[in-house]
Amino acid sequence: MRLRWVIGMALLGLSLSIVTPHAHSSPERPLIIAVAANFAEPAEQLVARFTEKTGVPVRLVIGSTGLLYAQITQGAPIDLFLAADIDRPRALIAKNLATEQSFAVYARGRLVLWVPGIPGPPIPADFMTAFESAALANPLLAPYGRAASEVLARFPKKSEHLRLVRGQNISATYTQIASGAVPGGFVALGQVLAQGVPRVEYTMIPQEWHEPIEQALVLIKGEERHPAGQEFRHFLLSENVSVMLKSLGYLAVGG
Repeated sequence: MRLRWVIGMALLGLSLSIVTPHAHSSPERPLIIAVAANFAEPAEQLVARFTEKTGVPVRLVIGSTGLLYAQITQGAPIDLFLAADIDRPRALIAKNLATEQSFAVYARGRLVLWVPGIPGPPIPADFMTAFESAALANPLLAPYGRAASEVLARFPKKSEHLRLVRGQNISATYTQIASGAVPGGFVALGQVLAQGVPRVEYTMIPQEWHEPIEQALVLIKGEERHPAGQEFRHFLLSENVSVMLKSLGYLAVGG
């Protein structure tokens, strides 16, 4: 088990960001939660509340849903997976790597088109003809990237000339736009709200333009699974947290 732990942590270190917010100085092993990149900032706020309430230290492992899924299948030491889709959690259940009873949709995401420095909210069709490139997350790894691809496919003539700059995850896509490397592109509503992006710079994409971005969680199986995983699951699915997520740019699970 010790060898598996070391190998798993080495794998995670290859391409994922690890954050330990508000971890107490307790000798207890932290609860390790793999979090889709779009949900990183809400997750940091939530684990701060959870740790304050329970005293349980939490470590967040942040990356694209596809990459996190791959790391879990390779034995990375994860207790709880907060994905940006429902497919990967279900695939882990099918592989007998996660508990079926723990599966739940914890949030629904919204996609926006963000174009900094413009005089009014961007119109998707106009953006596609006015600029030469657009940023989006890799559709093979990130559900938000897949949704962005579906939006582009609605405008085949207008988008055919675009050079698509694909980030490994939605955080990388946000950075590409914020840095000016790409004039604009598709990111999560939660990101622009968290960063205080002026409302004039982004437009929410109609939900009917792409498949719903349902974000599901699942508890990972394992002899060393943290006992607080189930407690955090209940916390995340609580009504109080649902209200908080609405203010952070996510649709209520029931709405």
